Amino acid sequence: MVRRTLSIVLVLLAVRAGQAVAAEAPTVRELVEVADIEALSVSPDGRTLAFRVKRASIEENSYRLDWHVADIGAGAVRRVAHGGAPIYTNGAIETEPAIWSSDGRFIHYRARIDDAVGLWRAAADGAGVRPVVQGDADVESVEPAEGGNALIFVTGPSRAEIARAERAEYDDGILVDASVDLAQQAFRGGWVRGRRSSERLIGRWFSRDELLWRSPRSRHRLDLATLVVSAAARADPAAVMPFRPGHVLPSPMATSAAGDVVEAVAGEDEAVRIEVRRAGGRSMICAAAACRTGRVVAIAWRPGHDEILFTVQDRNLRQTLRAWPVGSRHVRRVAGGDGLLSGSRSGSSSCAYTADHAICVAAGPASPPRLERIDLDGGGRSILLDPNQDLRRRSQPIVEQISLALPDGRRVTGSVMYGQARRAGPAPLFIHYYQCSGFLRGGGFGDRFPTLAMAGAGFVVACLNAVPNAEADGVGRFRDALASVELLVRHLADRGLVDSRRVGMGGFSFGSEATMWTAMNSDLLAAAAITSPQYEPGMYWLSSARGRDYAEPMRRYFGVGAPDEDVAGWRRLSPALNADRIRIPLLMQMPEQEARTTAELHTRLSNSATPVEMYLFPDEAHLVVQPRHMRAIYQRNLDWFRYWLAGGIDPDPAKASQYERWEALRRRRDASAAE
Repeated sequence: MVRRTLSIVLVLLAVRAGQAVAAEAPTVRELVEVADIEALSVSPDGRTLAFRVKRASIEENSYRLDWHVADIGAGAVRRVAHGGAPIYTNGAIETEPAIWSSDGRFIHYRARIDDAVGLWRAAADGAGVRPVVQGDADVESVEPAEGGNALIFVTGPSRAEIARAERAEYDDGILVDASVDLAQQAFRGGWVRGRRSSERLIGRWFSRDELLWRSPRSRHRLDLATLVVSAAARADPAAVMPFRPGHVLPSPMATSAAGDVVEAVAGEDEAVRIEVRRAGGRSMICAAAACRTGRVVAIAWRPGHDEILFTVQDRNLRQTLRAWPVGSRHVRRVAGGDGLLSGSRSGSSSCAYTADHAICVAAGPASPPRLERIDLDGGGRSILLDPNQDLRRRSQPIVEQISLALPDGRRVTGSVMYGQARRAGPAPLFIHYYQCSGFLRGGGFGDRFPTLAMAGAGFVVACLNAVPNAEADGVGRFRDALASVELLVRHLADRGLVDSRRVGMGGFSFGSEATMWTAMNSDLLAAAAITSPQYEPGMYWLSSARGRDYAEPMRRYFGVGAPDEDVAGWRRLSPALNADRIRIPLLMQMPEQEARTTAELHTRLSNSATPVEMYLFPDEAHLVVQPRHMRAIYQRNLDWFRYWLAGGIDPDPAKASQYERWEALRRRRDASAAE
């Protein structure tokens, strides 16, 4: 009896310990509501920093935007203004640094308040906020002028003009031409500057803008001393650039106060050249090896010094800040880490600099973003603001950063995470494929899979970076993805970490395409989830009317012509035409703007024995942004993979119907397999 009682006590203690460990893992809500730090700008005297904190709110189904000012030397941070409602455009929230007045007393920023995008001024000492430009037309862009004594801002047609044009075509019918995306809701089916708007394709792949995007823009000058607005020259809309697959971003470049220019140029062999061009015409190139290794993602002049500060990113998307005294043969490493220094997601922004410090947003695979001050000479680091400190205390999975060699020598890089209390024996594996930079709250680029919550639920979770291959076409990149997944599964299974029979995969955009290619062309996967459309015959016909730029890139990049002319090419590429080869459970969670292009795939699978479910999310574009939608996507992806890979069922009564459907899908699949 004593032994039986002791056994029961030990079991209860073990269960409670397991519950305690599980409770330490971040929840879906916490991952959705991570605070991001963005839009850094240093005051003219170099003493203070303005920045914005953006935090999602599931309760409000929106984002809280707050402007802060930090005393860089003392480390004190104060909130100085609410940033208004999010300015959604093309499925993303617009962000740009605040502009300082020349005396450092005020910051100026665009904000959407009372449904109007205007210019606002906040006192840096927190004394008050006021609008300085509010009109019938939105402020579309703003830039400093005249040494900080004025601003130049651009406005377009009034909101009333846009509404009248939208209503007129609603009443008269919408002429379908090359600018109309038939997959999208035609009347106010998108978001432009924070409002539901009728959108048009503007000539570069799927780039969009509001209905009157061709209307002339007007430039205005705001005198920051008097706050008087005067007219400036009229501005035409930006020229429309053609789509170019593999388009290379502009080289990082910066100009000093003296007019000297520094640029980081990548050659055809991917070698980097950092070149300084003096205002007088002389130029020099950094000869140090450290100037030629890694991709330069940001570059700047150190204020008050003849020194270049540049951020390099390695193949694992880890960033290092380096300093090069111009003319020297030596480069100094200032700071680095396991993730980004210049942003919490993409790393495409930059640190801000004073004569003595770099102020950077640091974020790693399991480390949410925080604002750090880095000593440029000694490398010492201190925290200015950590808005995610509660989450940081909970999110402590084991993180391994991997680099595996393909047969041709190219490297497969990424991060592997699993919980501290991982059960003995091989675990189910989930793989996110595409881009793995910064804090992996949602698996990687696109943020659709709750990585840390999955690790806490007993999964080994991997995020793989797409293998660089400048020579490959689209199909070649898909084959690289499959080879990468095969290599990773073999590597982790050989170590005894994962069960190669319980592998799930998902991704966003190209990651979704790579997931479906893997499902079509291998038996590696036991379940999958996608969040973006595929290349399908139906999408071709929706997107290839005369004047559209879809057909030509498809021919050039994927080698396929029209579906009725190139049956074999589309048979190779299209998941819908390969539905008979897709036998694993598939979850499709799609933005409404793109969901219609996946109808054939869903229909074919739903009429087969393959388990499939599809959800669409209203008022969402390629990048899903509404917090409640993000929560639903995160939670359903977690539930889906727990169910199909680990037999897990959430006891929440509200989910009973979900599991009844999935059980029915399982029974239908199993019955078909037994026939």
